[in-house]
Amino acid sequence: MYESTRLMAYQSYQHWVSAEVFSVGWFFMVGVLFITYVVWLKLVDKSRIKDLILLGALLAVGFSLVGIILEGNYGFWEYQIRLVPLKPEVFNASYTIGPILFMTVAQYTTSWKSYLMWGSIGAAVITFGLVPIYGMLGIIKFHNNYSNFYNFIYYMTGAIIGRAIYLWLVSIEQNQSASSSLVDRSFPGLQSAAAKPLDEDDNKDKGQ
Repeated sequence: MYESTRLMAYQSYQHWVSAEVFSVGWFFMVGVLFITYVVWLKLVDKSRIKDLILLGALLAVGFSLVGIILEGNYGFWEYQIRLVPLKPEVFNASYTIGPILFMTVAQYTTSWKSYLMWGSIGAAVITFGLVPIYGMLGIIKFHNNYSNFYNFIYYMTGAIIGRAIYLWLVSIEQNQSASSSLVDRSFPGLQSAAAKPLDEDDNKDKGQ
């Protein structure tokens, strides 16, 4: 099993070197990623970047897990051109462009309705615009009757789950902050009282 895995990895690398890297499709992927990151860095609200990256990370993890199942276990699609010689392709549209898209949508929307509306438009651009170009350039190939419509559902499902988990985590943080503030207001001397024995201990140490 170990030797078979090593052989497959070697063959995959050789295929990447001989047929994938520096091909037209490879350069197209590099260009798309470069433009995507440049635009996002121009648009991103720097004051909210921590929260937006948390959402993006949740989306990327969700897309990755589902992608591994659909691609690796069921073989619904395969990347025939990879940016780097790894499987699954770590820089594909689902793991990078998708999360960046929905981070940007989340930045400019405040409700589920607007998030889903603009998110569906963005997902449609990827699934019915970008992915077909990937197909024509030989970057990706679908199998087992998998279509761009199913890919659209995949993106939107991931976007909904990612935002729901993000809002759940934010609510936990806000509830914790509210509880801490309530304790501070109800027992204003609690912190200073708790620190007093430590101050006395310090004075005893200095006396010694």
